[in-house]
Amino acid sequence: MPSYSRHASSFVILLLLVVPYLSLAQQHPPQISEDEIKKHFSKAPDCEGVDIDNLEYFDFAGDGNEEAVVVASTCATGTAGPDVHAVLGRRPDGSLTELKIPDASEQQQARLFGRTFYDLSVEKGFLVETYHDQSGREDPLVIRFRWNSQHKEFQTVEVKTAPRYKASFDCDQAKTVVENAICSSSTAAALDLRLNDRYKSWLDHLNNADSDILMKEQREWLRKRNVICGDDTEIFNCLEVLYQARMLELEQFKHLHP
Repeated sequence: MPSYSRHASSFVILLLLVVPYLSLAQQHPPQISEDEIKKHFSKAPDCEGVDIDNLEYFDFAGDGNEEAVVVASTCATGTAGPDVHAVLGRRPDGSLTELKIPDASEQQQARLFGRTFYDLSVEKGFLVETYHDQSGREDPLVIRFRWNSQHKEFQTVEVKTAPRYKASFDCDQAKTVVENAICSSSTAAALDLRLNDRYKSWLDHLNNADSDILMKEQREWLRKRNVICGDDTEIFNCLEVLYQARMLELEQFKHLHP
């Protein structure tokens, strides 16, 4: 047999041996399944039920392996909504691991009021946390993250907060929980402006003695408003009730001090 034929045959044999190994090397681990996710979060023997509310896949690390973006509810959540917001990856040994996501800062959480919850999704390659609260605002807090392969964690790249409403005071200088809540709710801000207009309008028609009485009453009402509603989990309902009641009090004062 000519030498070139022997070399060709040897090359074919070598290729047949190598190709299967190359194919195996190029195979990626299987996609993380819903059953694996449920098993991962069902760690307590008395709390095994897991309902997946949302599941997306995306290759954040860019290594050809898709991570699972999970929003789920365990039996521990009760009526509070989903208590699982995580991104799961697969380790080399096949087990699952949760990729680190920074917590929202206290300053960021201070822009949220009442009962809060958030969604976790993928948008244009970013991991996105979209928060909701009881203020009635659309997306009061949105945080975008990008995966940092060097530090093996997500890092914040953008934070968006909903604009504030106009109130009777400068919302940029708001300090108390109540003041910030008023600036974050269209209903509460409108009530604050309406009450302030009525208060000032009537104050201009009073003599010095009666205006002093009204101003003292208003200062006391503001103090009570901050105390009563400041610790109320239903702060917007609390404010609406107090503002409506205060407007009735102003009408009564008007009749008592013609």
